[in-house]
Amino acid sequence: MELSIGQQALWFLHELAPDSSAYNVAAAMNLHCTVDVPAMGAAVRRVTAGNSVLNCVFRAVAGEVRRYSGGAETVLEVHDVTVDDAGARDLAQRLAQRSFRLDREPPVRFALMRRTGGPDVLLMAAHHIATDNSSQVLIMRDVLDQYAALVAGIDRDVADTGAGFDPFVRRGREFLGSARGGEAHAYWRDELGRASGRSALPTDRPRPAVYRFEGAEIDVDLPRDAMADLDAAAAAGGVSPFAYLFAGFLLLLFAFCGRADIVIGYPVSVRPDRRYRGAVGHFVNTLPLCGWLDPDDSFGALLKRTREKLWRGGLYRDYPFALMPRLVDADRDASRAGLVSVMFVMGFDDPADPFYEIWEPGRRVEYAGMTVSQFDMPQQLGQFDMTLQVLRHGAASRAKLKYNTSLFAVETVRELAGGYVGLLRSALGGHLPARLSEVDLYQNRCEEPA
Repeated sequence: MELSIGQQALWFLHELAPDSSAYNVAAAMNLHCTVDVPAMGAAVRRVTAGNSVLNCVFRAVAGEVRRYSGGAETVLEVHDVTVDDAGARDLAQRLAQRSFRLDREPPVRFALMRRTGGPDVLLMAAHHIATDNSSQVLIMRDVLDQYAALVAGIDRDVADTGAGFDPFVRRGREFLGSARGGEAHAYWRDELGRASGRSALPTDRPRPAVYRFEGAEIDVDLPRDAMADLDAAAAAGGVSPFAYLFAGFLLLLFAFCGRADIVIGYPVSVRPDRRYRGAVGHFVNTLPLCGWLDPDDSFGALLKRTREKLWRGGLYRDYPFALMPRLVDADRDASRAGLVSVMFVMGFDDPADPFYEIWEPGRRVEYAGMTVSQFDMPQQLGQFDMTLQVLRHGAASRAKLKYNTSLFAVETVRELAGGYVGLLRSALGGHLPARLSEVDLYQNRCEEPA
């Protein structure tokens, strides 16, 4: 089967660094019950064996990479764990960070951590070439549904939720040859052509000649009282909460590096319509926001400019990010992650799907006859120089600032995290200076996050 352009790019990155886990994605949950291990293993096998996107390998033949159905069987690994919570997180992270050999093994793994004195943990690790965030949720839900059926002695059919991915790939290739694809090509060529270059954040350490996919993250405490005002403040500014938080990140980087032209990437879903809502696959694209800050502008003007950039980019969201370097003749720089070095990511709940409630920290949810909750763990570290990831769960919000450890010291990242919280507090409270050039990152800085 043919790969999408985005998958081809991920294959290329995998070939450059086959031992890297930067593009591994993971999902894990606590199971507050006595787990029937044989039934859980059978559930994993049935869900993955019947999925054309998960039961496959990726191989290059005659210079062309394709997906071939029928990889090796996905087996549930079982690990007896006697360590504390921190030790369990370390083990889960090690399991999730094992690199994939995509040419000879399926792009997904499952493990069950059987904890002494604590809930068992079900962990799924996958390569991003086969999944996106929505797919992770769908796969975990399918496994729990199948497990509950097996425990109850019910023979439950397994739908091939990966079947819709091949039509999506064909649709994407047809888009590139269409009039709409031509419009997208022209838009991104002009947009990237106006950007003077990649984001150039000042680093603490010299940039290695070859990019190192190694990183860490710190938690960013987004105060509940301030974030409670986000929706109203965004509405007053005529923007979405996403645009408001994005603009705050743009302002943070401007205050940090002094550059008015900043290029930040952000992921978007490219599922064509609701028919693809239950499909498993790589339905995600990265878009660059080529921000230009006028130092004489106000934060309100920055909000409007950010809203306009996001709206226009959204119109052409289907143009593959992997093709964008060709639009500006950007040769690959081995010292950089790619066309963009900085990312902004924001996760959302799906109010129509109660299963998403599981991913709210500290919340226990009844599902398929079990009590389950999120098991939080670091992942996708080192993909970019820096990534701000914001997660909103109803009124609760949290954030993580991920950074490349070959470039930045943790002290710098803590300063930035505190600065972002301070800038948000000032913006939401209406206390930012009238001109962006007058914003003092350190004057606005809050206490360092843990």
